[in-house]
Amino acid sequence: AQRRLWFVNRLEGAGSTYNVPVVVRFGPGLEVGVLESALADVVERHEVLRTVYGESGGEPHQTVLGPVEGRPAFEVVECSAGEVEARVEEFARRPFDLVVDRPLRVRLYSMGAEGSVLVLSVHHIATDGWSEGVLLRDLAEAYGARRV
Repeated sequence: AQRRLWFVNRLEGAGSTYNVPVVVRFGPGLEVGVLESALADVVERHEVLRTVYGESGGEPHQTVLGPVEGRPAFEVVECSAGEVEARVEEFARRPFDLVVDRPLRVRLYSMGAEGSVLVLSVHHIATDGWSEGVLLRDLAEAYGARRV
């Protein structure tokens, strides 16, 4: 399945067809630094989230980046509640180039006292319907453990 997705990415070019947005809304009181550290824990545990898919002689090959190098940027963007939906959609549609992009992007939209919205944009090469639940469960457990 990964080979097929890599091939489609090479054939069609970077696109958003296979982007899987995972969106979580938080109320006020989110500890952003703790969430960022928890996400780093999850990415360290799941190599697929820090793997790039290069090409050698026309054949794909995986390169698993180290836990620090492979960690996606954790972007925090201030916005109003009225504009968050459009911003989430725009972010989730950013194309992935599997040769150079890690298959996970992260952005937290902070709406002040109204809470925050976390967006994990994951390429389908690294997730499916079943693994989304695992990702969210692991992130929740890591967040809870780091809050202690």
